This record gives sequence, structure tokens and C-alpha cells, in this order.
Amino acid sequence: MDRSYHFSHPGALFWRRVTAHWKNQRDNLATVVDWIVMLYIIVPGLLLGGGLYRELWTSPLPGWAQFFPLQAVAGILLFMFSGRVLLFLEEADVLFLRQQRGWMKGLMIRGMAYSHTVSAIKGLVVTVLVLPILVREHEITGIALLTLLVITAVCAWCANLSTAMIRSSYKGWRKHVMTYLVRWLSFGLLALLVTFWLEFYVVLWAAALILLLLLFLLSRKRLAMQGTFIADAREDAKTRVQLTEKLLVQAVGKPPSVRSKTWFMRKSGRLFKGTPEKRLADAGLKAILRHPESLLLYIQITLVGIPAVWLPPPIIKIIVYLALVLMMSYWLNTRWAVFAKAEFMQVLPFTNQQHRSAGVLAVRTLLALPAFLYSLVAGLTLLQGTMGWIAVLALTVLAVMIAPSLMSWPVYKEERHPQE
Repeated sequence: MDRSYHFSHPGALFWRRVTAHWKNQRDNLATVVDWIVMLYIIVPGLLLGGGLYRELWTSPLPGWAQFFPLQAVAGILLFMFSGRVLLFLEEADVLFLRQQRGWMKGLMIRGMAYSHTVSAIKGLVVTVLVLPILVREHEITGIALLTLLVITAVCAWCANLSTAMIRSSYKGWRKHVMTYLVRWLSFGLLALLVTFWLEFYVVLWAAALILLLLLFLLSRKRLAMQGTFIADAREDAKTRVQLTEKLLVQAVGKPPSVRSKTWFMRKSGRLFKGTPEKRLADAGLKAILRHPESLLLYIQITLVGIPAVWLPPPIIKIIVYLALVLMMSYWLNTRWAVFAKAEFMQVLPFTNQQHRSAGVLAVRTLLALPAFLYSLVAGLTLLQGTMGWIAVLALTVLAVMIAPSLMSWPVYKEERHPQE
């Protein structure tokens, strides 16, 4: 049993667990970070970052600042004010603390206040970083800035508490769908408020008071929830070990999940029919998309590449477009190489040329979506009207036909050396 039960007040128990939590986070960081070495990185980084930040205040704002409307800046702030609610419950509390309703409520109230404070600190730090855009680009100062921060913080707190209640009450896809729905609703509400009523501070403050009332009602409902103690304790445990999990994943990789049945493209049938190379490409494409880490990274690279192509000036835009297409092609070829080198593939009578042909076909298919999106952004921002759409189609075809074959040779050359 936790020795903290010897304390006579829930506040002492809370602070003991907070101290233990931060000590654990510090120890986890110490296992992978040499702080002496980090000083050589942090100090120059702060000096360089400070100089760049000073230029945002003293020099004309860079061109990319105009691509951040007020709604986008508010969305960034909302994201940084968001976070998980940590109640500092433990499964061992079922032996004693669960029967003490006063202690339970005291611990949970302090945990919610702690979580809101931590999210507020994160949000304020990011506010300092985006302050030049708010002040110089959007002319948000004084009361307007304070109003924006208050409405953003309270909106994020309500969303944080709502998602915490959903995680404790639901499982499976319902939990994920409802969590994302709450986050998007909070962003939509904030974007609506800052779009139409930023000049009417009375309306914004009234909305903030309504959200504070909603936060109070959500807190009361959270304290009154029954039958969720084990789920609450487990969610707390997941939150406390998030840093440890991320460090371990970086060190040893994430263990693959084992499924009795695939959930992606379960009844898709064959995508390619005909030659053995096409059937092999079909199997490899599905294997890549059914691998959770590969699918997630594929989506992330695709989404991150869109603003990367959109924001720079024309010459840089073309360079970034080419780099992204080649990088995506090379990464997809490496995913194909992992599939082709699997042990079960060694028993199949495919030659190296068949592997390469199947790999190019699979990579071309997977590259089609990101290549089209990158070409769409590049073509329509470089050219106007019909010429822009012609450029989109031409760039997509060229990217899909040339890049996979071009980037397959380095991969296959690299993979063949050990056998030769």
C-alpha cells in the first residue's frame, strides 16, 4: 500500500503524488539525456532563438505570417492549452481511499486544478512565441489579447475535462470518435467567436462566463460519476507513463500489435490482377497499409507536405515539391524492401527483377495520393485557371511515373550488397 495513506489530509497525499510524478519524469529524462551535453545545445539554441524572436518584433514580419489567419493562431493556442486531466488516482486506492469520499473528492479536485494549471502554463508559453503575429499582424493587444487568452483557456479546459470523462466511460471506436468530436467542436466554437465577435468584448466575456459555468457543471458531474474508478486509475497511469513510453519507443521501437483479423481493406479483393508481379505488388501494398506505424507515417508525411509546398515562394516551392516526392518515394521503397525481405518471402519463387517490378508498381500506387495533393497545391499556387489544372495533372503523372523507379535503385543496391 502507498505510504502516503499515513497523511491525515488529502492535500498532503496530493502533493506527495505530484512530487513523485515529477521525480519520475525527471529520472526518465536523465536515462536518455546527458544534461552537460544538452547545455551545449540549449544555450546556443536559446541565443539563436532569442535573436530570431527579436527580429520578429523589430524587423518586418516574414511573408509566411500572412498565411496564419487569426483562426489558425487561435487553433494553435487551443491545441497548446489542451491536455489530459490527471487525477492522481492509483489502482491500490481501491483498498482504502475509495471508501473515503471526502479524500477522493479532495484528490480529484486538486488533480483537475493541477491539470488546468499545467495546460494554462503551456498555452501562455506558446502565446509568448506567437505574440509578434498577434500584435503586429492582427493588432490584438491589451483587453483584446486578454479576452482571447481567457476564452481559449476556458474552452480548452472544458474540452479537456469532457474528453477525460469520455475516456473513462467509453471504449473502442466510440471513445476515439467522441474524443475527436469534442476537440473539433471546441475548435469550431473558438474559431466562430474570434471571427465574428472579437470586436464585441462583452459577448466574448459572456461566452467565457458560460464556459466557466459549463466547466463547473462538468467538474461536479465528474466528481459524481460512479463505476469508473478502475478506468480512471488506468487513464491516470497511461498519462503518467506517456514520457516513459515515448522514450522506450525511441530506444527499442514499438512492439507490433497482434490481430487475429485485419481491420483495413478486409474485403477489398485483389487490387491488381494478371501477372505474378501484380499479385506480389497487391500483397505488398496491403502489407504496408496494414502496418500501423507505416500507415500513420504515410498519413503524417502526406499532411505535413501540403503546407510545406504551399507556403514558400515559387523557387523554394518547386525545390520542396521535388524533395517531398523523392523522399516519399524513397521511404515507400524502403517499406517495400522490408516486406520483400521478410522470412516468408524467401520461400516464394520470385526473382530480384520481379521484386523490383512489383515494388515499383506498389510504390506508384501509394505515391499517387500524396503526389496529387502536392501537385494540386504547387500547380494552383504557381499558375492560374486552366494552366494550373494542366500543371497539376502533368506534375502528378511525372511524379508517379518517374520518382518510384528512380528511387528504387538506391534501395535495391543497398539491400543487395550483403547477398553479393
